[in-house]
Amino acid sequence: MISVTFNTKKATAGLKKSIDQTVRSVAKDFFASVKRLTPVRSGLAKRSWKYNRRSNSKYVVANKQPYIGRLDEGYSNQAPLGMTDPSLREVLSKNRSLRRK
Repeated sequence: MISVTFNTKKATAGLKKSIDQTVRSVAKDFFASVKRLTPVRSGLAKRSWKYNRRSNSKYVVANKQPYIGRLDEGYSNQAPLGMTDPSLREVLSKNRSLRRK
């Protein structure tokens, strides 16, 4: 007799860890990119970007400056395409396996 046992807990734990690492890496890359692309006059908008971990697989990149939305719409000549869309394209380009097919 042959018996094969599959342990789904071990398999899913390894998969979850890999997904968490990927999410963290994407969030950090996005944070670095959006901060780098933020236009500078006084530097306040650039300094106001925050990266926070809410849980193992939830990360938040935020900027609470009231005018950040306007900058992201291309108001500044330094970033006519904004910051979030180019940052997202950059991160997806770097992590090609994350793109939808």
